[in-house]
Amino acid sequence: MNTVIAYVPALHSGYIDFFKKYPGTLYLLDLTLVREIPRLERDIRAMSAQEIKASLESLGIYKDIKILTKENINKLDGIEHITMPYEDVSEIFATTYLPQKKIEYVKTFLRWNNHNAQQKNAPDIIDRIVSQDEFDREIMGKAIIESEKSPDWWRQIGALAVRDKKILFTAHNRPLPSEQVHNIFGDPRSNFDYGVSFELSKFIHAEAQIIAEAAKRGISLDGASMYVTTYPCPVCAKSIAVAGIKKVYFQEGYALLDAEDILKSVGAEIIQVK
Repeated sequence: MNTVIAYVPALHSGYIDFFKKYPGTLYLLDLTLVREIPRLERDIRAMSAQEIKASLESLGIYKDIKILTKENINKLDGIEHITMPYEDVSEIFATTYLPQKKIEYVKTFLRWNNHNAQQKNAPDIIDRIVSQDEFDREIMGKAIIESEKSPDWWRQIGALAVRDKKILFTAHNRPLPSEQVHNIFGDPRSNFDYGVSFELSKFIHAEAQIIAEAAKRGISLDGASMYVTTYPCPVCAKSIAVAGIKKVYFQEGYALLDAEDILKSVGAEIIQVK
């Protein structure tokens, strides 16, 4: 039988399916332990461990459910093998309180956390369309040339909005409010790795600049296509979806967070140009 330890802020089918795979004894992390991680104090949806325990007991998945607090962690002393979902709370708890225990981390999506929120995923190979069309290559080539205008040492992005094979807007990522501001004060983005805290930057993204420029000029992008050298970040993906852009062409990159799901939810095609 399994010994499972988990943080369950809100019960849903993902947790139920996970628990069914690992029957035995369940230890629920009390909020007093969880909230030692400062950012989780902001999780207002979090139910108490007592409420989660009552809900799970009514489902009959576990016969033995305990609430784990600082005061009773010694209940785990005789247990050699523990199963936990692979997420930030699990790792921090295990590292802090169970450094000598053998922990089996199970990769499963139960909630957004500091691990999967920064995970970089190749766009879905099954649903991805690959284009070697001459026109698509030509436009992507223009996007690459545009990207070379970017003064960003970190990453250079070029983007074009196209409708009926006519270029509507062209842009590259650039600093605001001036071209030299990042050279004077530096860029806060340089303190983070790729894919992390991309919003903390002096630079406006190429896709965002195109959408903003179109709005300023009163030109709708509904039904248009966007060519971008690197796969859009989640923030730009949301703007692209709301703008009504129906085809997103990219050359390289990864889908971070829910960027791909957002684009697919509005029926936008995701096409890699090779």
